[in-house]
Amino acid sequence: MPYVKFAYDLDEDKKNILRVINNPSTFGLNLKRQYGKLPVELVEKLKSEKDQVAQNCIVTAFLEENLANRKEYINQKIEKFQKDWNKINDEYFKRLEKIFDIKISSATVYTGYLTSAGGCPFDARLGTFMVRLDDETTDVVATHEIMHIEFRRNFGFYCRDVLKLSPGDFGAFQEASTFLLNDEMGDLLSRPDYGYKEHQELRSKLSVEWAKNKNINNLLNYYKNLIG
Repeated sequence: MPYVKFAYDLDEDKKNILRVINNPSTFGLNLKRQYGKLPVELVEKLKSEKDQVAQNCIVTAFLEENLANRKEYINQKIEKFQKDWNKINDEYFKRLEKIFDIKISSATVYTGYLTSAGGCPFDARLGTFMVRLDDETTDVVATHEIMHIEFRRNFGFYCRDVLKLSPGDFGAFQEASTFLLNDEMGDLLSRPDYGYKEHQELRSKLSVEWAKNKNINNLLNYYKNLIG
């Protein structure tokens, strides 16, 4: 089966902190949520500093001090996240393959990097995603981001070149389609996948359509017709 490993990397954490400061996600529109538990003083200092080199130095200093003071805590979190994930790993990928009607190589390894920020992006090319360091559980975030990774890998070109979805429409479907975690994997998760406020109506419509035949291609065609 594919596998997920959790890790902490200062450079990855720094990159994500700078991302939520300089290029926050357009979904949700809740900057406080994207900042997470970053100190207010750090956020304000970074927002007021426009020089990228200076920003980089500020975040590096913060994280180096943070890492020195919380190294044991971080290691404990990695161990906990890994132990919890291993309980659902095989069943999750089995169901994900069924939902998307794909086969994921058993040699595939995804890396979940712990981050001090609140935003949790993913990189489909590298097979990486972020989870919040201070969360108690990460199963919903991990399943959500891996679903994004595999959707983009397997349906990205089809959505762009065949269905002719705009980047905005593709992104909306990608986020809304995580209703599938609730409909098909709710028993594996510690809580529901809530999604973003702006996608709730779409999530409901997609869920009703999905229940008719549980076919991802039919669902994509339905969405294309829905948005015109």
